[in-house]
Amino acid sequence: MLSSVSGHPVPRPLSNLAFPLDATRHYLLGQLEYYLSAQNMAFDYFLRKRMDSRGWIPISLLASFNRVRQLTLDPQLVRDVLALSSIVELRDDFVRMGAGGWTRFILPDAPVSTVEVEGAWPGLEGNQEDGSGVEQEWDQGRDHTEEYAEVDDDEEEEEEEEEIEIVMDREVIGQAWMTASSS
Repeated sequence: MLSSVSGHPVPRPLSNLAFPLDATRHYLLGQLEYYLSAQNMAFDYFLRKRMDSRGWIPISLLASFNRVRQLTLDPQLVRDVLALSSIVELRDDFVRMGAGGWTRFILPDAPVSTVEVEGAWPGLEGNQEDGSGVEQEWDQGRDHTEEYAEVDDDEEEEEEEEEIEIVMDREVIGQAWMTASSS
């Protein structure tokens, strides 16, 4: 059994499957789930830059990563293994973090999603690409027990956001910031 790929430990799968996997699928699932975990996304700017506005990432991108390619060169196997995961969502040839976890990692300049129309709810009939008809059908199916507070017009004006500019410099009050000796 493999315990590492090129000297790097392979993460264990996070999904609990009711059936055993062969070694390749087991390690591939662990590696793919790690790439799509909050633990990795918090530091993986490269992958986050490739997420669209709804968190979707091309499966082909993940299949091109060296650690994945060391396990398989078959992009269909990568897709099939991702389909086994309980922590990710698949749509066509795209994958994203499950349970809405992707929302924390979207970059402000992410390209508009072509995979999922913003505001569309998966599984609702009538979801056209332009999003028409979505709100009405979602509203009909939702629980109306929630009460919404009305916002006073005066309150809205007071709650305007102000722009904040953050400036970072290498020197702060005469002291070097992140010098070679402090790292």
